[in-house]
Amino acid sequence: MDDKKWIREIHQGNNEPLGQIAEKYYDDIYRFCCYQTGNPADACDCAQETFIRFIRYVDSYRERNLKGYLLTIAANVCRDYFKKLYRDRELEQAQLARPAGQERDFTENCGQSSLLQALSRLPGVQREALTLYYFDELKIREIARITGTNTATVKSRLHQGKQKLKKILEEESQ
Repeated sequence: MDDKKWIREIHQGNNEPLGQIAEKYYDDIYRFCCYQTGNPADACDCAQETFIRFIRYVDSYRERNLKGYLLTIAANVCRDYFKKLYRDRELEQAQLARPAGQERDFTENCGQSSLLQALSRLPGVQREALTLYYFDELKIREIARITGTNTATVKSRLHQGKQKLKKILEEESQ
């Protein structure tokens, strides 16, 4: 069954397709969240929160591209994750004044490949654009819609991100 039929059924009161939608798109959403958070456990939490939010607001869904809609939710969930992480760190630093060098490594436990490590060193907006473009194979206009920017900004983020990623990978290989 395709996405439109599932959504029609859900809007008519049949919630069974929700599980099928989650099953179909979970891996894509989890992978996106993993690239964003750099941590499988946090990515799992963010992916689950994505589907919880989708279920909560499915009645208002009117988009044509369900995967894009879910990725939009996932991007917002990941942004919320980083905001919370930042607030928690600020609070922790204010309370404990940790020694330098003990910050959390965002690449821990998420596959120690040099690509993931290099991606984790990019600014979040560039990492997000590269992930959506190369791993989720979205078009630039879809990325612009998901990130709330225009296509020129997405192109710029992709270009700058690729340049920085190339430089990071070259440095690591030496």
